[in-house]
Amino acid sequence: MTQAKPKLRTFQDFLAYDDGSDRRYELLTNGELIELPPESELNSWIAKVLGMALEKIVSPRLVRTNSITLEVEPFGDDRKNRYPDLIVLQPEHIPLMAELGYGAITLGMPAPQMVAEVVSPGSETSDNYRRDYDWKRQQYQVWGIAEYWILDSQRAQVTVLALIDGAYQAKNYNGDQPIISAIFPKLKLTTIELLES
Repeated sequence: MTQAKPKLRTFQDFLAYDDGSDRRYELLTNGELIELPPESELNSWIAKVLGMALEKIVSPRLVRTNSITLEVEPFGDDRKNRYPDLIVLQPEHIPLMAELGYGAITLGMPAPQMVAEVVSPGSETSDNYRRDYDWKRQQYQVWGIAEYWILDSQRAQVTVLALIDGAYQAKNYNGDQPIISAIFPKLKLTTIELLES
């Protein structure tokens, strides 16, 4: 017999929820929990490659892959949190998360420096595509995250969205073209190195 998932009223209720498993959930605006599927090996590897490159220029403690939940304003699929494939924290997040007692960045905290999402396969009308290219873009822009990277191995493309005057401006990178980050100018990486390593 399957046990019904609880309805959680607040994001703090969500953070305190523990079903005794290692499952990850996202919280809908109506309080329902949606179980997330495990990350694919390829998506995890791409996030790790970017993380290793970033750890050469920022403190490794600030670079996290698939481990931090980010509270967001609901948009598109009505999710109230995301688990970015990669997130670069601000130094002040470390004590704030310790105080919170959970690996979470909540609304009201400073915005992360950068978030990256690896797109799962799908057409341009699929939820996978819309989630990363539309819904998360809106959520991260509202949050004020300086850069949002969309890593798309199916299309062999990296899109860097830089926050300029409150709106994301997109630049696409392909092949052996160096990816340019305004906030991490010392980062040396190409799309081929990132998506095909």
